[in-house]
Amino acid sequence: MPRRNAVPYGYRRIDDAQGNYVTQLPVEPQASVVREIISRAAQGQAIAGILRELEARGVPAPRGGPRWSWTVVHDIARNPAYIGRPSGAADPDDLDRVHWTPLVPDQLFFTAQRALAPPPGGSLPGYQAVALLLCALAPCRDLIASHLPSLS
Repeated sequence: MPRRNAVPYGYRRIDDAQGNYVTQLPVEPQASVVREIISRAAQGQAIAGILRELEARGVPAPRGGPRWSWTVVHDIARNPAYIGRPSGAADPDDLDRVHWTPLVPDQLFFTAQRALAPPPGGSLPGYQAVALLLCALAPCRDLIASHLPSLS
């Protein structure tokens, strides 16, 4: 059962009359944004490119601001909550059960996970790692991306 206020972006919490958690339900348009992020990640698009596109279209970030961070987009793409499963289940059997309405099919989610996994050897090439760290620097992000087209 999720902690209070631990409802993932794209869902809203449903409580009973006593205020106890019952489930969480998709909420639009945020649920559509989640579907787009995971779908684009599954197609092999870089997180930095996805976040630039969201910002270019003026899609509000989860906390309401105009700026998306690499970490937020990455965490949405990697969160098993979007296939209806808790991310930190104490009981391993809970990971196999669907607890709420999934936003994406399992197959799409796991395709995205494979696309986002580090390459064999476990780490990104040095220039990509540096670019990912620097992409959070808003004034420089476009300049960095223009010099590293493989991250787009």
